[in-house]
This record gives sequence, structure tokens and C-alpha cells, in this order.
Amino acid sequence: MHDINFTHEHEVEEHDFLGCCLDCRQSLEIVKPLILGFSKDIKKYSQDALTALDPEELYQKFQIIDDLAHLNAGDSLAGMILDDPKIRHELPVIRSYYTTFFSIHERHLAKQLLNTKDPWLVFESFPLYPRYKALIKNQVENQIKNQTEKTDFSADNVLAFIGCGPVPMSLILLSRLYKIRSIGIDIMPDSVSLARRVIACLGLEDSITIVQGDETRLRELDWNFVLVAALAEPKIRIFQNLRTILKEAATRQPGNHNTLVIYRTYTGMRAVLYKPVQPDDINGFRIITEILPTQRVNNTTIIAQLIE
Repeated sequence: MHDINFTHEHEVEEHDFLGCCLDCRQSLEIVKPLILGFSKDIKKYSQDALTALDPEELYQKFQIIDDLAHLNAGDSLAGMILDDPKIRHELPVIRSYYTTFFSIHERHLAKQLLNTKDPWLVFESFPLYPRYKALIKNQVENQIKNQTEKTDFSADNVLAFIGCGPVPMSLILLSRLYKIRSIGIDIMPDSVSLARRVIACLGLEDSITIVQGDETRLRELDWNFVLVAALAEPKIRIFQNLRTILKEAATRQPGNHNTLVIYRTYTGMRAVLYKPVQPDDINGFRIITEILPTQRVNNTTIIAQLIE
């Protein structure tokens, strides 16, 4: 690690939180220096410096804050930790690093996939693959179990994914595991170019299409339901446009169009990683289903319906 090695010197174990409901203040004092220490360490790096790190070292740094995000602290303690004034002051730094980490790591992965004879082996071997697989499995199986109307993950429907990135993991897994057709949308030309090449090297061009633009591209595309990526921004604009687009579609096809939106957010201690979607962001929608994360998954999946 860089300069300090607080991961090993101050490692937190689950037993540190036994009885935390009786003494949340003590638990806060255990976690607080670790979060502040991570922020202090990461401030030493510019984005260029992070990009220059070896992928293994980059992942090791991510693992520090990720371990803290997955502590079984409970909602009450998590709220107390994230509302602490000193921690709250550092959250923008930590969340900015989280976004930067995914931007860098996806490009590392794309480069590996494009420079190997066996891209599927590389794809299934990278460290975060089990999380993406668990996220997709949890989402699909919950929607099948609850028979959520008009968000059916089947080969008859097309998913539009806003903010797909250079390696559209969710779309790749939906295609490979569930034969779902999809359209990935990203505003960054370099991400779109990489994503198209990655899809081609995996042989998924028939089931996944990548287009450049923002959520307003939905007006030009043929899709059945939409998923908003956890890191897609700005949320308030995205949902404002989705509200308009869904109302326009409902006007053209009264009673025969999907008015549901799926989006990913962060809850509990995982909110240390990224700012959760706020009630004002989804003005005009009401939440109808919440799919909580399992295992080491970071995202909570929400299904919301347009208020007509």
C-alpha cells in the first residue's frame, strides 16, 4: 500500500460490532478513524496517479473502503456513521475515488479482453465478476418471483441500460445467463467505442447493441423497459427526461406501454461508496419494489413506477 498500511494494522472484524445496538457510539469510534484514514491516503493521488497504479494495487485500495462498506452495521449505526460531521466532510473524496476506480478498472478489463485469445476466461476470472453475477441473479430471480409487471427478463423483451460504460457487465451477464437482448447507452464516445469492441470480442453483437448519447436517445430506440446504472449522472435530469419520455409513449399507446423504471442505488453502510438516489431525484415516480443486495454486492435495485 502507499505510505500507510492501515488495512492490516486496524482491520475490523464482525465481532467488533457484537452488541453495537447497545453502544453505537463505541462502534462509530471503531469505524471512524478507518474511514478518515482511507480518505487521507487517497487524497495523495490525482486521477492520473491512480490510473498509473498497477491494477492489483488499485484493487487493494478499493478493497479497504469496500470492506468497510460491507460491515454488518445495521441501518441505525450506518446512519450514525455517515452522519458524523467529519466523515460526512470526507464522503465526496471517497465517493469520487469509487467512481474513478470503476472507470479505471473497466478500462483495464477492456484492454485484457481485447488482447487475449480467450476473453470469456478473462471475463470470468477478474475479481469483481462474482459480484456482478450475484447482482444480476438476485435482480432477475426477485422479479420473476414477484412477477413484476412489464419488467419481465425474457428473450421477448429488450432492456435499455443508461450508463453502460466501456465493459457493460450487466448486459453481458443478462445475455449469457438469461438470453436477454439489450441496448447499452453511454454518453462518452471512448466508452461506446470500447464497449462495442468488447461486445464483439465476446461474440454478443446479436444480443447487445451499444449506442452513444444520453437517456433522450430512448425516443429513437425500440425497448421494453429501462435500467439506470448506479453511476449514471445527473440522476435528477435522467429521471426528469424519463418521466417525459414515458408520458409521451403512454400518450401514443394508452394503456399499452411500460411506465416502470429500474434503477440502482446504495443503502446502509454501502452509501459510504456513492451518494444514494434522493427522493427529489425521482420526483414523479413512486417506489414499488426494493431488492436489497446479497453477498458482496454493492447495489440495491429499485423498481419505480411513473405517477400518472
